Amino acid sequence: MATVAQRHAHTSPDSSSSHWWYMLYSSPLKHRIPNVTDSGGIINTLRYAALVVFLLLAQASDLVTAQLPLSLQNLVVENVAIEECAHRASPSLHLPGATSGASTYNSNRPACYFTPPNRTVCFRGIEMKRFQAGGKFNLTRSLILCDWPMRTFDPLVLRRLAPRIERLAVTGRMLQRLEHDFPAFPYLRMVNITGTRLNHTSVSAFYELDRLQVLNLRGNELEQIQPYRFRSGHVVVYLQGNLWNCTNDMIWLLREQSRQYVDKPTLVCKDWKYTGRPVLTAMEYKRVVRESCLHEEIWNCSCHVSYLRLSDNELSFHPMIMVNCSDRGFYQLPQYLPGNTTVLHIARNRLQSVDSLMTNEHYRSVQDIYLDDNRITSIDSLEDTIWLDNFRILSLRGNRLNRIRVYSVEHAIERNPGVGKLYLSNNPWRCGCRFAIRFQRFLRKHESLVADSRNITCYFINDDDGRKQYLPVLTVTPNDICRPSEHNTAAIYNTLSIIFASLIVLIFTKLGYDYYHYRKYGKLPWLIMKMP
Repeated sequence: MATVAQRHAHTSPDSSSSHWWYMLYSSPLKHRIPNVTDSGGIINTLRYAALVVFLLLAQASDLVTAQLPLSLQNLVVENVAIEECAHRASPSLHLPGATSGASTYNSNRPACYFTPPNRTVCFRGIEMKRFQAGGKFNLTRSLILCDWPMRTFDPLVLRRLAPRIERLAVTGRMLQRLEHDFPAFPYLRMVNITGTRLNHTSVSAFYELDRLQVLNLRGNELEQIQPYRFRSGHVVVYLQGNLWNCTNDMIWLLREQSRQYVDKPTLVCKDWKYTGRPVLTAMEYKRVVRESCLHEEIWNCSCHVSYLRLSDNELSFHPMIMVNCSDRGFYQLPQYLPGNTTVLHIARNRLQSVDSLMTNEHYRSVQDIYLDDNRITSIDSLEDTIWLDNFRILSLRGNRLNRIRVYSVEHAIERNPGVGKLYLSNNPWRCGCRFAIRFQRFLRKHESLVADSRNITCYFINDDDGRKQYLPVLTVTPNDICRPSEHNTAAIYNTLSIIFASLIVLIFTKLGYDYYHYRKYGKLPWLIMKMP
């Protein structure tokens, strides 16, 4: 893969050495070496030497970037500083080459300085009077606007102030948007807007610039772009260092074959979901998932890459995919899911069974499943399954569950270190005497895990009127749900249990005593001595 410097060398246009500020953003490798016998040749030669050193460092930086782990590449930041604008560091500073009467820079108001033969540098806006007065400022071909003081920049203003402009550079952290698209400038070849808070540009913002060759938008706050419209097919665009939001659709970058967007392999996502991931990598996974979602089983579902997890060796990514099939009329779980699907939303359908979770390999990686408002009557088939031992979120609200095997679910939770949440409310749980008490103990023990435990109710049939009566499971008592016969049976069982436990303790105690007595005195127990 060509380095950034190499790509610049093949795509950027020629430029005279007197406009070396632009060389930092285009290709200086095609410029001629200044002749020391030219006017100002020594200075230009020194500038050229500094420029060569910069390019060598940039090229080395790009090679290092290619070798960095993917998780660290976003730490390499493109230098987007404009050299002329660095003079603002001092409130009162002589600018080399500035004409008389413009020897100091006052940071409190706009100031423009003309440097022969045709360059103008302005700080904190444009001195309109100087341009409107004509004279040397009408000769401006290269215009550099440093520290732009407003949130908007209107290119229409330049049309009457500098109609013969060939190169434009704008920087300043106040700038957020272009007020209008650029009008037709018959000579404008290079536009450099860097180091601003520019967050949006229209696709036709530069369409009228029929001689445009280079568009540099590095180091701004662009979050998304669509392919720009240009009159010429020879425009190169630089976009590195923006705050790309990869949740947006920029898959067109994968299809773009003109090599117009020369630094697109270096673009990095900055949103919370994909932060630090290469834009092209995120878009490629989104494209694959979008195509996978066209499968006949899930063609009416929506699929998204919810996260790109960095592999252990930091050289590749593993996508985590979310599939949403809610409200799609499914009678059973779909038999196909895209690979690496970790989250499935399939609420408000007509599902009656969850058997696919244990039989279908496509559900092997599904950790979060939302089955709310279906017709599921039982989850007993999941007992002792791998899926139940590895799930993270299981939501079963609004189904037709009246009982579950409490011990089975509890054992699965104890074996599952990654379990997150379980939702069980809005089901017709039966207030059977034995089940309700077990269910209550389970909910109290795992109240932080069962997120809606306080909203879970069970019902019993009222003997007086035959109506269903609902009670919160967490507060139900045996007196509320157990009939007298059940109370008596339970009391008998409890009494027998206590008696049997006491007898077992007595028997073992007597055996221990007899064994000790025999070892010490050599006498057998009295009962054994009396036996025939």
